[in-house]
Amino acid sequence: MLSFLRTTDKSGRTTPGIPFEHPQSFEDIAGYLRLKGPVFVYKHSTRCSVSLFAMKRLNLVEVNSQETWIYLDVVAQRPLSLALAEELNVWHESPQLLLISNGKVLAHVSHHEVTETTVENWREEFGFNQNKTNI
Repeated sequence: MLSFLRTTDKSGRTTPGIPFEHPQSFEDIAGYLRLKGPVFVYKHSTRCSVSLFAMKRLNLVEVNSQETWIYLDVVAQRPLSLALAEELNVWHESPQLLLISNGKVLAHVSHHEVTETTVENWREEFGFNQNKTNI
């Protein structure tokens, strides 16, 4: 596993990080799309320094228990990533972060807008936070 995806350090202690789901098929993705939300989809390129910095910023996010986080490697999982873009009618980019609920794209950003601040703003805008229920 890539070091920036680890959620434990060398001593075995838990470190900040997102507990990503790693779908392997479109059927897996379809299951996540049916969730009432919030579902964050992060599309990452292992060949891109902008993606690396986006991932580092996202790892500052404190994940709420009601959230599902999905990681797609756009290099290794290109057909899956492109199929998702087509299904959701959202132009494929990387890095890219999408917020989905009930199969509907509520928001998406790419490149330097993939930040912990974006996540916090979306949570506030769409009412997804620790103390509220889904919209």
